Amino acid sequence: MVRCWLNAAFASWLLLGCVGDVAPVSPVEALRQQASQARAANQIDHARALLRQAIALSPIASRDERATSADLRRELAGIDVSLGEPHEAEKLYQEAVVLLESAPAGSIEAIINLRTQLAGLHYRQGNLQEASEIYYVVLRLETSSLGGEHPDVLGTLSILGGLELKLGHTREAEVLFRRQLVGVEKLPGGEKREVANVLDNLADTLRKAGRTSEAAELKAKAAQIRHKLCDEC
Repeated sequence: MVRCWLNAAFASWLLLGCVGDVAPVSPVEALRQQASQARAANQIDHARALLRQAIALSPIASRDERATSADLRRELAGIDVSLGEPHEAEKLYQEAVVLLESAPAGSIEAIINLRTQLAGLHYRQGNLQEASEIYYVVLRLETSSLGGEHPDVLGTLSILGGLELKLGHTREAEVLFRRQLVGVEKLPGGEKREVANVLDNLADTLRKAGRTSEAAELKAKAAQIRHKLCDEC
């Protein structure tokens, strides 16, 4: 059966390469297209097998080839996640990250995306410490490439703050939420609902740290912002 799929891929490659001036499709891309068609037809097992064959055939000598091979792994990992096979998905995400981070490194956006998906996978499995460690790497990459006040960075700060709070690390959570608050307050629009949300998270952190009076002040400030927003509606 595997040989049949490979033959079909090569047949598609040869056929497409002989039509007019259209650039030929590689066997890897042919398999990828067939996998996409199989997924559209809800033939998930067939799609997984096709992607595995595409990965086995994909070269990794150049930066672009590694990027393609990493993306194939990302697609297959997505299927594994949807089928409730997180360990297989984790392995594929890790392989993809290694490929993209090999010198010369691939797109920083792609690396961030893969690491974010890997962190999310750990989070959904309840592996909060592992998820936190990966999100810190994501935060560093986002900050260096996007700037400390980019919305993506602020979103990662919120996720990390929540993780640290779940882990009982109130001091670390406070640092992250305060950093997020500074960035959110600088966004256009002045007082806004996002500021109130961060204040609530920071207040919860301080309350769990036993700093109840400070927490109450922040909660009151958040309530004032929401009241003002309602008055302006």
